[in-house]
Formats: sequence, C-alpha cells, structure tokens
Amino acid sequence: MAFRLFKKSILMVLREKKQFTVFCLMYTILIFWTSYSIKLVLAQPGSGIASTSFFIALGVGIFLSLLYSWIIVRRNSKTIATLKCIGWTNRDLNSLISGFILFTTIIGFIIVIEVLFHYAAIVGYLEAATAELNPGYMISPLILPLVSLLPVFATFLIFLTFQIIAILLANRKVLKVRPIIALKRVGE
Repeated sequence: MAFRLFKKSILMVLREKKQFTVFCLMYTILIFWTSYSIKLVLAQPGSGIASTSFFIALGVGIFLSLLYSWIIVRRNSKTIATLKCIGWTNRDLNSLISGFILFTTIIGFIIVIEVLFHYAAIVGYLEAATAELNPGYMISPLILPLVSLLPVFATFLIFLTFQIIAILLANRKVLKVRPIIALKRVGE
C-alpha cells in the first residue's frame, strides 16, 4: 500500500510542474552549495567564510524545507479534504505528503550527482585532449573534482533530516484539514 501511495504522490507532484521545478532546482542548488561548503570546511578547517557559508546553507535549507511542506498542504487542502471525504485516513494522506516532499529532494540529489559526473567527464576529456595536442603537457595524476561524493552524500543525509522535520510539520497540518472544506462549494 505504501508503494501505491508513493506512486500517487509522484504523479501528483509531477502534475504541479512549476512548483516541482522551482523547488527541485532550489534543492539542487542548496545541496550543491552545502556540499561545496563542506568541502571548503574540510580543506581549510579554520576558515570563517567556509563555516559561515555552511551554516547559511543549512539555515536556508531548513527554511526551504518547511516552506515547501507548508505550501504543499496549503495548496492541496481541498484535495486533502476531498480525499478525507471519500475515506482516506490521515495515515494515507501523511504518506502521500511525505512522498511529495521526499521525491522532490531525491530528484534534486540525483541532479547534483549527474552534474558532478558530467563535470568530471568533461574535465577528464579536456585534460586528455590538451595532453594530446601539447606533447609537453603533463596530465595531473589527480584531477580534483568540483565536489567529491562524500560531502554530497553527507549533505543528502542532512537534507533528509530537514525533510523529516518538514514532514512532521506537514503531517500536523494535514490533521487540521477538515472534510467540510471539500463540501463548501457544493451548496453554492
């Protein structure tokens, strides 16, 4: 049953193309920014700028997660009320909203991984092409990627924690939605 609800939540998220695209891109930028900040903090442990950037990214991430969960419940309150009218339980609706939030985060993470792989491939190709054109050019033995995968996975775990907090907030909001909201327009 959980897989069926997750599938429905994916379909509902994809129906709201603008909202999904905007938040997915924001999550992508925030995951990359936080990962890069983690890389800078690990490279320069005493750097104040890297630490400040990391904490700002975390603050923006938690704010964005809470905002997204609030927007989802607010924009879909009539749909939630209608589903309550036809017999959906709060547990089913909470699974649906959780799917909304987690799917958007996972897609943002996949986009970051994809961009990093393409970046590494392009840099590797350009290094090889430069070495082929200039025989005296030495290929660096270690091509440092823009961001390694360890900070990206650490950031993903941090963002999943944020999403759990956002899901808890959304679940509280779902409990407050009354089925009568769906029936308001029927008599008018």
